[in-house]
Amino acid sequence: MKEIIYQGKNLPLQIDYHSLKRSKLQIHEHSAVATLSQALTPKQQKAQLNSLIEKLYRRTTEKVTRETLTLLRLHAPRQVQSIRYKKMTSRWGSASANHNLNFNIDLAKLPLNIQQYIVIHEYSHLFQMNHSKNFWATVHQFDPDYKNHRRHLRLYEKKWHLEKRAVIAGQDLD
Repeated sequence: MKEIIYQGKNLPLQIDYHSLKRSKLQIHEHSAVATLSQALTPKQQKAQLNSLIEKLYRRTTEKVTRETLTLLRLHAPRQVQSIRYKKMTSRWGSASANHNLNFNIDLAKLPLNIQQYIVIHEYSHLFQMNHSKNFWATVHQFDPDYKNHRRHLRLYEKKWHLEKRAVIAGQDLD
């Protein structure tokens, strides 16, 4: 059965086909439902589904990031030059000395508290552009439970790395 990872959960993905041209993806508490146009070829349907999932991840990541940054700025204002959302392969986020923040749209795959931890981590780099004791003290000010969040993030990374290896090995080709 197909599934998508959303906010820390593996949700079964149901695919419905219809005669309309517009496709959509809806997230429910325990499942996801994609409605695709039956007028598309299977290859086009797969591309459409991937596009819908990417849009969902982008919207979710933007929303969580915006809400978290709003709260952070209330407690410790810091200028943010720009915020970008990208599909990254090896990072959850980054911060530059020019006060630019970048976030991986795959943050939406993580539970909310872990997404918030990553935003806090990158925002803290606007105060300390390193991983010194002062940096971690800043992270701790915003997230006293950051060590636990960081540990859980590593567990998710390990799990997904193993799942990707299984796909590459051919155990799950679709």
